[in-house]
Amino acid sequence: MAALALGALAGCSSDSGGKASPTTGATHNAAAPVRLPVPDGFATETGWSTSASPEASDVEPGSSGFPLVAVAPKTGLVIQAAADGSRVRAFGLASGKSVWTFTPKALTGVRAGVFLQEGKAGEKVVLARQGKTSGSGLSTSRRTITIDVIAADSAGKATAAHHLDLSAPNDTAASFTATDSGFLVGLATDGVHDKAVAIDPATGVRRTVVTTLVTVSGCGSGSCAVQASPAFATSQGIVSAFQQQGGCDQWTDGGTPCTHGFQVGDAWTSTNVAPSGMHVGIPLPVTGPYLVAAWHTSDTQTDPPTLSDTKKTILAVHDLATGKIKAQVSCTSADALTLQPGSAQSSTHLSPNGDFLVSGQVGFDLATGRGRCFTSTKGIDLTAVTDDGTAYGIVHVTGDTEATSLYGRLPIAQDGTDTPVRDSARVSLRSGAAKALPAASEVPVYLASDGRGVFRTRDVVAVYPGS
Repeated sequence: MAALALGALAGCSSDSGGKASPTTGATHNAAAPVRLPVPDGFATETGWSTSASPEASDVEPGSSGFPLVAVAPKTGLVIQAAADGSRVRAFGLASGKSVWTFTPKALTGVRAGVFLQEGKAGEKVVLARQGKTSGSGLSTSRRTITIDVIAADSAGKATAAHHLDLSAPNDTAASFTATDSGFLVGLATDGVHDKAVAIDPATGVRRTVVTTLVTVSGCGSGSCAVQASPAFATSQGIVSAFQQQGGCDQWTDGGTPCTHGFQVGDAWTSTNVAPSGMHVGIPLPVTGPYLVAAWHTSDTQTDPPTLSDTKKTILAVHDLATGKIKAQVSCTSADALTLQPGSAQSSTHLSPNGDFLVSGQVGFDLATGRGRCFTSTKGIDLTAVTDDGTAYGIVHVTGDTEATSLYGRLPIAQDGTDTPVRDSARVSLRSGAAKALPAASEVPVYLASDGRGVFRTRDVVAVYPGS
């Protein structure tokens, strides 16, 4: 099961049937549960809950943003960061008891995010902050980006195994781009970076990755030279996206299609694993040993690829190490959602047993290789899936912001927002059936193998056992 960061879903009900103490999550073990309106199958009278904070917005809607809650499934923890990044707490997933606390060096004007990384060295908690040093004496205040890496299996007063202080230019806003096995820091545009810092949480080693000219085989007219830009980092290396600019039909007028694709480190290139007739590949997320990609026959150079009702989109699960397709499905959508590198990272999760995978508005049965589309008139953004293929999600609402038009980008509840309650649903990845949940129902953002569900609203984190 891949580690994950959990965003607060926009439009979640704040009428919790109880009141979360604002100090509970800061200084004590978690309290008796606030009873959120949730689907049947969860025992809201038991479990635990703690207060939470809204998330900061990001200038780049396709980045990983600033999630304040994450789950370490192997260690059995719920990780929570203070909104100002001044403290990180780890709670036992089953008990709600405080396991460890981490207090970083103080910064001011902070936007913070907490992320989980998995690797051979075990689960690592990454606290990423953007802010300013305080300045004193002969030193002046300056903008900075700090990265603290804490072992998830820490105890008591935890310390950072690695601390990085990165320069932060005054004229740009950096984004954090996180998967469960890699971390990039840098200015992102449309899901890619011209230049970024890649950080290995296991060792604390940083390196700069940049857009690079590479020659790719398997383009429509043979080999082609393309500029490959870093999108996100994985256990198999940096995933870089590219777009052919010459020697092809840039306007889809019937000539040789231009190739859009991606490379996964030195392991494989999209042109070598593309479904038949597909010349456009977009890497959407990675989770555990899998990468999910969207595929088109062709696209113009000026319009971003979309999941729409005008052309077929194949969504496929690839083996991250080899590129081999493990499952796929063809979908259309009336919402015309933009397909962008990394855009579905926040909505992509494996079931605890690894048999099922949800990503954006599709779900896959990895044993049968079959996928299911939940992209009809009202698309369902899936949030979590159980070991039997039962998944939960929220009904997609396209608004006026760029973030709502991105495929797979779960909405977040930001401070000061007044978002209407969203409709939600339960679906079956085995049958493809979908059923609306009662009005105002929250949906789990994480499901454990023992049936526990983690629920995250704008002001509450609650964990309920299965009933």
